[in-house]
Amino acid sequence: MRDVLIVGAGAVGLALAARLLDAGLDVVLWERRPAPTGLSRAIGIHAPALDVLAEAGVAEQVVDEAVLVRRGIARTRDRVLGVVPFDGVSPRFPFVATLPQARTEEILHARVEALSPGSVRRGTTLLSLVEESDGVRVTGVVDEPGATGISGALDRSGAVGAAGTPSTGAPARTSTSAVEETARFVVAADGSRSTVRDLLGITAPLRSYPDTYVMADLLDTTGAGPDAVIHLERDGVVESFPLPGGLRRWVVRTDARVVDPTPEQLAAVVEHRTGVAVDPSTCSMISSFAVRRRLADRTVQGRTILLGDAAHEISPIGGQGMNLGWLDAGRLAQVLIPAARTGAVPSEALARFDAARRRRARWAARQAEANMALGRPTSGTAASVRDALLTGALRSPARGALASVYAMRMLR
Repeated sequence: MRDVLIVGAGAVGLALAARLLDAGLDVVLWERRPAPTGLSRAIGIHAPALDVLAEAGVAEQVVDEAVLVRRGIARTRDRVLGVVPFDGVSPRFPFVATLPQARTEEILHARVEALSPGSVRRGTTLLSLVEESDGVRVTGVVDEPGATGISGALDRSGAVGAAGTPSTGAPARTSTSAVEETARFVVAADGSRSTVRDLLGITAPLRSYPDTYVMADLLDTTGAGPDAVIHLERDGVVESFPLPGGLRRWVVRTDARVVDPTPEQLAAVVEHRTGVAVDPSTCSMISSFAVRRRLADRTVQGRTILLGDAAHEISPIGGQGMNLGWLDAGRLAQVLIPAARTGAVPSEALARFDAARRRRARWAARQAEANMALGRPTSGTAASVRDALLTGALRSPARGALASVYAMRMLR
């Protein structure tokens, strides 16, 4: 019997695996996707999350490769409203590190493989899990790309056909074989559409917001260097963050969801609102997104625990989502490491974990809502009042508190 089976080998699942493996636990990860997505996605890594990555053995490499953002600048087209310095948020990591999520996941994957070669099982789809007296029995299927036969084939709806018999309509591209594992604990790090959460019957009410955005990575010609710059403009926020390789991530609020955004559209919005010219021909990634919130009613059921987006999906504005998942992983590791060694279910510790992490997820969701509200279109007196209040706060002792909130010190 394994100590822990993690469903999902994204940033959060890999970080937890690295921490548990480093402590000597027997861990395996099931990942449905046959390969990493390679998408840039989340980029900001806050100081408390870097503490967790240090425990996983990867913080030093992440910091070496990242851009270290030591201050954020809030401004309008015409003037600087104030500066948020991060030098006081952590003695060890007095900055926000920016690194594309895909690269962070590569670093974490390499760490997991170094600790336990072959422990990441890609192409493995979870089908069921049943809690037993001393563990959780998990079943699934493993895709075998390139094979010509089909054994227990999955049809397009995800149903499993009889062994050796193709299900109706299934293309003969892969074969699948059944797999079964038993682990003392199962951790669901399988994202916002969590299969584990659905199998357990845990509800996660969904709330949608009217806010929509386009984001893109372009060559940085702003001269802003390692600073994060937040333009609070009348037509909506424009954010930019430095990235390795001389790139800059741009995020602009839009009036409605843009289905197929182009670099030229984004460049036009940036220049119109801020006066900053960017070169659309240097775009390496562009996408649009809407915002929603989903908080699971509980994150623990017996020996199974929800983690990351499986437990809570919040607005990406403010860069808290991935970091919150890592903070959850750090706390969960403190529970699972001693529990795996004894084999007992630490019911009280897991109950405290559940209550604390759901409380912090609600806090993070409210903070993300405040971030979105600050960046919504405004004009006239409302805009002047907003700018004056923010200027006053960023030139007062409250500036340090704002830095701590942004750096997620309250969500450890």
